[in-house]
Amino acid sequence: MDVQGAFDTVMRNRLILRLRQQGWPPHLVRWAGSFMQDRSAAIRFQDVTTPASPLRCGLAQGSPVSPILFALYITPIYRLGNSDGRFGYADDTAMLRTGRALEETTALASRDMEELLAWGAANGVTFDPDKTEVIHFSRKKSPSRPSIFQGGTEIVPGNAMRWLGLWLDRRLSFKFHVDEWSAKARRVANLLKGIANTKHGPLPRAVRRAVKACVEPTLLYGAEAWYPGEVAPSVANPNRIVFTQVKHLVLRLDKVLRHAVRAALPVWKTTPIPAMHREAGTPPAHIALAAQQSRFSARLKSLDGRHPLKVPSELGNKKL
Repeated sequence: MDVQGAFDTVMRNRLILRLRQQGWPPHLVRWAGSFMQDRSAAIRFQDVTTPASPLRCGLAQGSPVSPILFALYITPIYRLGNSDGRFGYADDTAMLRTGRALEETTALASRDMEELLAWGAANGVTFDPDKTEVIHFSRKKSPSRPSIFQGGTEIVPGNAMRWLGLWLDRRLSFKFHVDEWSAKARRVANLLKGIANTKHGPLPRAVRRAVKACVEPTLLYGAEAWYPGEVAPSVANPNRIVFTQVKHLVLRLDKVLRHAVRAALPVWKTTPIPAMHREAGTPPAHIALAAQQSRFSARLKSLDGRHPLKVPSELGNKKL
């Protein structure tokens, strides 16, 4: 769900009350009130500027402090009802419900939706129904897909939805995610291939840097969420190590990487693949994924113990 207007919905007195209720120091609360006081706006088009009009609400667009104050303003959203199943980033809010049947989770999600809309009505915050998405996660091949209503608008569940750039499909196979980001990376590789002429194009080392800076990050985006490694502990028996079922996804990434490497190197079509990767300094997909996994693991180790990524969540450990 998306907060409509976002910064424009923040009211000064209500923000001050919210900060006081959250226990912020009085001088910081006064500063926030001063930040929103006596604001005005004017419209300029070419050489014409309209008279300034006073603004009774809203945070300043472009100010680095506005996102922080907005996040504090909508904090009550994440304490409503099922607080463990609520997540947010900027003006986007997500709700997750688990159950034994889709009818059960749909009823719970509908109740959460009504509770959120009631809070929004009481606080002058509206949610854009055109940007609301619903998806049912299920292992069934052809499950029913009951709709959820946002006010009077029916939200029909989709087969995949995007959350912070990560595509989540109905069975959490991440095939749709890999296909989407592979297509983006391939388009970048095609552009590099178009300019990498052996006679008049850039030097191979320049194209290799472009592959490293543009193709690889695009291709591996969100891999921390779906790549568990070549082997992992069994779900049924954690003491047993089994092969993961993601090899087909890794092969899709490998195909795009080879296409990008060929754009960077003046090689024949019959050149052995290991030789191409070595000359380009670009590892195969399974090595690049393992390196990204190690970097993410090191990042987790360095985070504060109260960071959301380190706080254990019972909801996150539930089996869908």
